[in-house]
Amino acid sequence: MRGPRGVLVTALVAVLALAACGGGEPSEADPLPRPSAEAAGALTVWLMDPSQPRALVDRVNERFAEAYPNVDVRVEYQQWADVQERLAATLDTDTAPDVVELGNVLTARYAAQGLLTDLTAEAGGLGIDAMLPGLAATGAWEGRRYGVPYYGGTQVLVYRIDQLADADLEAPTTLDALEAAAAALQEANGALPAYSAFWFPGHAWQAAVPFVWAHGGDVARQDGDGAWTGTLDSPESRAGLSRLSSLAERHSAAPPDGDARGNVEAFAEGRVGMMIDSWWVPGALDRDRLRGKVGAAVIPGLVEDQAAPVSMGGSDLVVPARSVNPGLAVEWIALLTGEAAQVELARAGVIPNQEAAFRGHEGNAFLKVADRAALGSRALPVSPQWPEVLRAQVLETMLEDILTGEASIDEATGRASQAITDILNG
Repeated sequence: MRGPRGVLVTALVAVLALAACGGGEPSEADPLPRPSAEAAGALTVWLMDPSQPRALVDRVNERFAEAYPNVDVRVEYQQWADVQERLAATLDTDTAPDVVELGNVLTARYAAQGLLTDLTAEAGGLGIDAMLPGLAATGAWEGRRYGVPYYGGTQVLVYRIDQLADADLEAPTTLDALEAAAAALQEANGALPAYSAFWFPGHAWQAAVPFVWAHGGDVARQDGDGAWTGTLDSPESRAGLSRLSSLAERHSAAPPDGDARGNVEAFAEGRVGMMIDSWWVPGALDRDRLRGKVGAAVIPGLVEDQAAPVSMGGSDLVVPARSVNPGLAVEWIALLTGEAAQVELARAGVIPNQEAAFRGHEGNAFLKVADRAALGSRALPVSPQWPEVLRAQVLETMLEDILTGEASIDEATGRASQAITDILNG
């Protein structure tokens, strides 16, 4: 009886042949031992609640049982609030689970600590090359594969269809058109209390990064020796942030020290013409008195119909280094991250890990916009230290300083770039 990923057999033969020719020790990228159909025991899986429909996990377990009927899959649902403490206490012990769902910004950190299994040799069989660029990059560190993208989320432009129509406008398809639309909306609706043609709270850094990338800038870059340099002070990055700050200063009443948590309320109250927010927000707003009045588009770039690159949050599935069943773990991961399960996940309203699963979004115009945005996604710095940049709120501080006038763009980006350099190389 064959398991669900017979392609690994070919990879195994090829690598063993190379090892025989070289006569050396097997490399760390050798395929994991492939379990037989008679494999028995338990497979412990940690998934976050509520990241996925439990019915989907049940069906994956049923498919897994067809290939490995003697393996007992034990899925344990964890809470985001305390999972880091539980992982710290468990990963490097004999009780480590076999599969873990991680926030994708953490994969490099655990890999650097030697706590994850190297899955480089499994990448072909897992279909990594077909996965969305903004997700696929997060599971790799120092040229090795440790995480398998599970699902993602990204940013889109949300707008009031009726307000744009009243101003004889359509959804902007370039950043120049976005600026023009914001000016027209502000003029048409300026009498409304605290109206924002382009709502931008200062701590919404996920909405700021596309402006940097659209202008050819970046948050940080790594050289061939592995050293990082913060690059928000480059001319290109500053050009993107200058455009964003100009939009916010002229057309946003959002607090410069606020974050995206106030977006939905402001939009629902009619105080917002356009804003950047998560992919699920348009669907959540398009109801009751706003039914039919909510539109979504990709964040435009410099060129007509060329979207600005966006970042993607989401989860990776990893195999702890102390797993006693790494081969079975990979087989289980292959089912949950494969096309069939991903289509079902897409139907639940999230962004799947691969374009082939976008058909699960058929009939949902908002999610189709998110799909287009995801195709042009990029990864933020993949570094064990990137979570420390986020914890230090380097990007939020920079944006707030710019929007409040506490610092010039040159001063704020210079400080942010230095802080990113110091943290990532720490």
